[in-house]
Amino acid sequence: MKLGQMHRRQDDYPEARKYFTEALDIYIDIVDREGEANALFELARIHRLQSEHNQAIPLYTKAIEIYTDIGNRDGRACILWNLAQIHRHREEYDDAIKLYTEALQIWNDIGQREGRADALGGLAQVHRLQNEYSEAITLYSEELQIRTEIGHSQGRAEALAGLAKVYRLRKEYSQAIILYSEALQICTVSGSRYSKAFILEGLADVHRDQDHHSDAIHHYEQAAETFKQIGQTMNAARASKKAARVHRLLKEKEAA
Repeated sequence: MKLGQMHRRQDDYPEARKYFTEALDIYIDIVDREGEANALFELARIHRLQSEHNQAIPLYTKAIEIYTDIGNRDGRACILWNLAQIHRHREEYDDAIKLYTEALQIWNDIGQREGRADALGGLAQVHRLQNEYSEAITLYSEELQIRTEIGHSQGRAEALAGLAKVYRLRKEYSQAIILYSEALQICTVSGSRYSKAFILEGLADVHRDQDHHSDAIHHYEQAAETFKQIGQTMNAARASKKAARVHRLLKEKEAA
């Protein structure tokens, strides 16, 4: 399991899947139900991170049944949060809020602060996607405070990026750049290419919105390359398309 988690953190999903599958087979053989649930959860998460939601859901469902049977409330909350992420990606916001809120309640009850921060961040994203920016800022700020207090640098970077995106949407570009830049610095140090790619794309969006075409193209291309390196082909294609659109705008501006 530890080797699989190491590869997941390095965004090497094929290797991670291999080790988690081996672990699952072992746990089933020795009838270790918690181990089986943990391996199912990790395999499901690999699928979710690659946007393979239909493959992730049956694995999450099987794992949550085991966690519920054995009374592992933290494990149950983790799966509720991951299922909420899938509903959010599918724009099923009411379902996402329900699941995030249930996970938040469990983590509050058992005093799991990192989980609480995860749930707050998820709720913040849903509010942002529904253009409820004040609520999103409140939730992201609460998440950021917890991440800072518990010393979770990667989570802190993601909360900063979330706040930055809200400020961009509110056209508060200077504040957005400050927050994205701090998040990017954290990801560069930690080596998380997955988060770094999204942050580069976010910075590019800020430059694009201000008609800073060259800066936008540079950051989109960096984001696309980083996504490509970790096998995120759909995200890489999106960033490349954005770069191409801005490139066309720049050519039109130069020709005018």
